[in-house]
Amino acid sequence: MKFYRFLLLAILIYPLPGAVGTASGCDETIVIDSIEYPVGERWCGKKVDSADLADKDRLRRIPEKYCFEQSRIYVDSAARDAFVSMAQAAEKDSVDLTVDSGYRSAGYQARIILNRMAAGDKFQDIIRYVAPPGYSEHETGRVVDLVPSDPSFARTKAFQWLMENAKDFGFHRTFVNDTTGMMPWEPWHWIYIAE
Repeated sequence: MKFYRFLLLAILIYPLPGAVGTASGCDETIVIDSIEYPVGERWCGKKVDSADLADKDRLRRIPEKYCFEQSRIYVDSAARDAFVSMAQAAEKDSVDLTVDSGYRSAGYQARIILNRMAAGDKFQDIIRYVAPPGYSEHETGRVVDLVPSDPSFARTKAFQWLMENAKDFGFHRTFVNDTTGMMPWEPWHWIYIAE
């Protein structure tokens, strides 16, 4: 339900240029359930390199106290350790960092898309906001989405704290405020990049 709320907010807030969701100039495709789909311009050239995919043996659970509704969320061990250190530092400044999502496999990404298509949405509309399998940074195991996972996160004390401190722990934003509307802004999405 939370994803649908986000999707509605994103549609209301972000402009949708005509080029988004079309494959003009891009020949990249994915296959889901034996059907080939174009990835569209938003994701063209942004496939996650196979060398960057998570090593499932290195995935570690984020402590329950930092997970939304005590979910079982996993990330790469180095990202986990850096996140825990960052969350502890934030606590000292009276800021709570709560994770809503971490590692997601390509299969999980495909299930998100299939569920939305079963609900009547078109593939090209879905991938405006959901990365196709093979294109999600979550597949690296180094990404955390923080609560609330919607545009209102930019108005939280946690976001302001992260803007000032996240880099000290190796976390960075990859979906910054793009005024072209091609890439929706995701202030809640942070990736760990070892320095």
